[in-house]
Amino acid sequence: MSYYTRKQVLELLELDDGFLTSLLTEEIVVIDAPTAEVGEFSERMLERVRVAQNLVRDLEVNLAGAAIILRMREEMADLHHRLEDLAREIKRRS
Repeated sequence: MSYYTRKQVLELLELDDGFLTSLLTEEIVVIDAPTAEVGEFSERMLERVRVAQNLVRDLEVNLAGAAIILRMREEMADLHHRLEDLAREIKRRS
């Protein structure tokens, strides 16, 4: 898995530092790298920042709304994976 520093996240997504600080303050993203040497943010957190940025900038969603949308998006992805696993298990038993 790749990890990114704060500076890399800001540059990759062309973000304002204040926006990233707001996402961290609201716990929409968290520093989740195993060590500071590899960076601060995982690919998963980078994706959360990207989606939050799009929601706020393009759809004018506030941070609280972005947090809810991100959580629901992840729950839907998890359900999708569970359904795929269930379908494979049913197929295997048939």
